[in-house]
Amino acid sequence: MTIQHRTVDIEAASKLWKDDLPASQIAKRFGVSRNVIVGLAFRNRGLFPWRGDVGKKTRAFGPVKTARPRKQAPELKSEPEIPATAYDAERLTHAKLLYHLTAGECCWPLNTGGPYLFCATETTGKYCNHHQSRARQAK
Repeated sequence: MTIQHRTVDIEAASKLWKDDLPASQIAKRFGVSRNVIVGLAFRNRGLFPWRGDVGKKTRAFGPVKTARPRKQAPELKSEPEIPATAYDAERLTHAKLLYHLTAGECCWPLNTGGPYLFCATETTGKYCNHHQSRARQAK
């Protein structure tokens, strides 16, 4: 007996599924592969209940769910705050917004509020010599 995709065959396979027969045994009865039954169950989910729901108490609007304790999200460590120096206050008069910086200008942030301003001293690297030494100290 091979399975046809007829309503009668789908309902027969569904009854065996609901009787908790494994897909491989249902497939043997119809002379098809297990994957045919799994595919049939996938396409007809209303007739083939999910196996995790079999034998569970159900309510009128779905299975009873048991609450599991949720894992606490790990607390993120904040960046160490580097206090401003007299050099930073001096550089504020020449500071630039990030999108005004060009290659070869220091990109050390000078303030934390409002629009972020950056040092903009000419340099060969990412930071000027003063801010490079401060970056090493912060670690």
